[in-house]
Amino acid sequence: MGRIALGTEKGRHIVMTGAMGVGKTTVGRLLAAEVGLPFLDSDDFLEAEKGEFGSEIAAREGVTRLHKLELEVFLAMCQTPGTAVIAPAASVVDHEPGRRALEANFTVWLTASPEVLAERQGEETHRRPISAEAHAALQAARAPRLSKVSAVTLDTGTSSPAEVVEILVALLPESLLPSESN
Repeated sequence: MGRIALGTEKGRHIVMTGAMGVGKTTVGRLLAAEVGLPFLDSDDFLEAEKGEFGSEIAAREGVTRLHKLELEVFLAMCQTPGTAVIAPAASVVDHEPGRRALEANFTVWLTASPEVLAERQGEETHRRPISAEAHAALQAARAPRLSKVSAVTLDTGTSSPAEVVEILVALLPESLLPSESN
């Protein structure tokens, strides 16, 4: 498969988007290591800034407040100099500034079935609890927006993280790779 050509209007970051538990952090870290770029995770930034997990913020201040904070974190990460692999919260696509930032960069939409997402959600404590039915509803609502802003869509429910990274490395525009990787 050849590389995708981006116009000069595109941003300089590789953004992993998708639902909670889809593998944004896992795939993002592996991809960043593979191509020699820094990895920025919105969960890490939010926890460092607020001193607590997003699930704790949502429980105390509500999901709407959490999503506002997640958007602010993502927009700040997009201002990082150079090229980075960024993993924002899925909720950023629900807001016009978030959609513009996703569209301006090389955005990868990671997907998995609601059942896989619900199963993975129970594996870590930083995620807020959400049922398979709620995952399905969120995916249905976000799918039209994500399809408009994403350059690539990959299923992490049927492919291993290493397989996803291998596909992505083949698809990344050379302009996003460090010069020694070209």
